[in-house]
Amino acid sequence: MRPVIQSIIDELYARHHRSGRVDLNDIAEIIGPRGVSYEEVDHIVDRLEALGLVVGEAIDATEVTVMKRVLGAARSLRASLGRNPTIAEIALSSGHPAHVVRRALERGVSPRVVRSY
Repeated sequence: MRPVIQSIIDELYARHHRSGRVDLNDIAEIIGPRGVSYEEVDHIVDRLEALGLVVGEAIDATEVTVMKRVLGAARSLRASLGRNPTIAEIALSSGHPAHVVRRALERGVSPRVVRSY
């Protein structure tokens, strides 16, 4: 691991260890103009989670409602279709755009599972 990556992790942990949460914008702010690859960002997130921090924005009540609707539509479609539904099918069934459906599905499972796809 490059020293710059460890310094980013150290700074983020120092800033956020008391609150237990790191917003994605904070990660971007600390990285700033430094050249960091996607793999290194993924490593930063993994290390912060391993240190006990939650990475990402907090979910508000509106997002919970959307997640329930999207996940409910996905379950219903899975049962009726006999297979996993597509994003487009879930979007049509739930009444939400595809990008909202993708985000709700990502938030509806463990971040580690999503990154392992």
